[in-house]
Amino acid sequence: MVILLLLALLGAPGPLAAHPLHTTLTTIGWRPKTGTLQVAVRMFTQDLSAALARRGLAAGGARDSAACGYVRAALTLRVTAGAPLAVSSCTIERSVDVTWIRLEAAATDPAGLLVLSAFLFELFDDQINIVQASLGGRVETLLFTRGDGLKRIPP
Repeated sequence: MVILLLLALLGAPGPLAAHPLHTTLTTIGWRPKTGTLQVAVRMFTQDLSAALARRGLAAGGARDSAACGYVRAALTLRVTAGAPLAVSSCTIERSVDVTWIRLEAAATDPAGLLVLSAFLFELFDDQINIVQASLGGRVETLLFTRGDGLKRIPP
């Protein structure tokens, strides 16, 4: 108890202190042999839990399903003007502070890929989402802030 009081007085973060960064990283890779996009979303576990709790989805064994549902709702992948790409699989990996959510979507050709990464905008005014796409041997990076719409991965 004394240690926690000293940490609070000295301005040091306590064990339950919120982290100062509100950011996610999404990587997108195209696998031409399988005709799929491999997507990995990394976010702080604390932030994901807060987003799920806000939607009333934080408890029980359906947590992985809820996390996959949240990612499907907050991430849009579309080729040109077509409908959003359908996600065929979703898996979750948790480490101490970070959760990785991995998705796969069919895409025979990623040319004209449009992306929207709207993670956690409902929670944090300073949220920034980074998308790195590796398509056809080049890497492109997009930055998303609140209010952004779909952005095209440059050809």
